Amino acid sequence: MNFKVIALSLAMGCAAMTAQAAADKVIGYYPYWSQYSQFYAKDVRYSLVTDIHYMYVTPSEDGSVAFADDYDAENFKNLASMSKDNGVKLIVNVGGFDAEANLKAIAGSDEKLSAFVSNVKSWLATNGGDGVELDWQNVTADDADDYAKLLNALVDGLSGSTVTAVIYPGAPAGMAPYKAEALNRAAYVDVYMPELMNEDSGSLVPNQSANSVQDMLNEVASTGVNKNLLAPVVFLYGKSFTGAKGLGSGHQGAGSGNEGYLPYIELMNRFDTPDYTVTFDDASKSEVAVSETESIVFMGIPSVKAVAQQVKNEGMAGVAVFDLSQDHYEPIVSLLVTVGLELRPGINYKTAAAKK
Repeated sequence: MNFKVIALSLAMGCAAMTAQAAADKVIGYYPYWSQYSQFYAKDVRYSLVTDIHYMYVTPSEDGSVAFADDYDAENFKNLASMSKDNGVKLIVNVGGFDAEANLKAIAGSDEKLSAFVSNVKSWLATNGGDGVELDWQNVTADDADDYAKLLNALVDGLSGSTVTAVIYPGAPAGMAPYKAEALNRAAYVDVYMPELMNEDSGSLVPNQSANSVQDMLNEVASTGVNKNLLAPVVFLYGKSFTGAKGLGSGHQGAGSGNEGYLPYIELMNRFDTPDYTVTFDDASKSEVAVSETESIVFMGIPSVKAVAQQVKNEGMAGVAVFDLSQDHYEPIVSLLVTVGLELRPGINYKTAAAKK
């Protein structure tokens, strides 16, 4: 059976729901590098999201902040304008790749911290946006006090703006860098999951699954972080491995795609052909596609629907996706639509197609 037919029956099965769930945030990450794949502010399907997180604004050691890529400044201006016109909150991620040393320096100096909060506030006033997300990557247990100090300073200093945090509990330090008291002051907390599959793995396992997402969310909540603040980040890409014949089999390393990474939109186009057999693994609640030459592990409609149902049933904040440029623009197979049908059933998703 055609994969899109399977997808339609699974996704549209809950379209008749009318009650708005308490967990209603659909958050889409928008990296600055989307411009280089010709995905711009005009291409976002604003009706499918409640919040957009722009990556990144980077901090300097002295507390100043700037675009990670100045070439994206005009596109961000359009993103801010279109988000406002469509009633979507635009949150700016402050931090990102290789920013941990500067964030630590800022947190370690009252003078720099005061300047940092003031500069973030001025940046938002100048460029647009409804708030910020603290994105301190590679944070360690030794950074716990500084992390809490930085997050509390943003919450206290940006009154009237939304302040969120993205955390990385799958990193080696686990939840040790995060103090629940500080995270519970955020508007919500995005939980970024670790990738579970890489070239060093001896046999094929899901890269992400509904079960692994649930386990990670339970681990975060067990430390005292309020569950109603949590939003898991779902990957909108798959990973391919040459020679694998399904879950549990061996492989020869990265398969097709960009070093084995394949955007979800590309996966759906591939699966329109008879070259792949696509199945849902009920044990892990994830998908795997097998061809003569490779296997691809990814999150599809059944697994993403399971994540959204868990979020709704447990009263969490919502679901985030990474990233907006990788979703399929056809509503029949869109993962944003899949999430929305669970969390925001009042939207007319049949007319949600965008570009191309």
